[in-house]
Amino acid sequence: MSRKNTDGEASTTKVIVMLMLAIAFFGWAFFAAAYAHSEEGWRQADSSTNVADPTAVGQDERMEDAGNIRRAKKSSLRDFIWNAFSQIPNVVSVISFNFANRLWLVILFACLEAGALGLGYAMSKID
Repeated sequence: MSRKNTDGEASTTKVIVMLMLAIAFFGWAFFAAAYAHSEEGWRQADSSTNVADPTAVGQDERMEDAGNIRRAKKSSLRDFIWNAFSQIPNVVSVISFNFANRLWLVILFACLEAGALGLGYAMSKID
């Protein structure tokens, strides 16, 4: 599986390792987000600000928020990635929380890692 390529292309092993590292990072980010959301109240909007007044007359809320969608996406992604790094000191709590409360998430990312490993094995057989 670790054949030398003379034409400068990345080897199959390097590609699979990078894919598995990317899956592991996003897995950790989702684990950290689940922990922070449940245990620390991270990114939970105040329910009193989200209640619409049914008697109010005015523009549709969707039109007011249309310009903020792109900013909200960037802000959410930035917060998601920052939370992944900020939860590193809580690694034991994050892992134990996810095994206790979000076992499906652990199994999902374990299957994704196994799929990447299987893909690497299949690619090495084709090579």
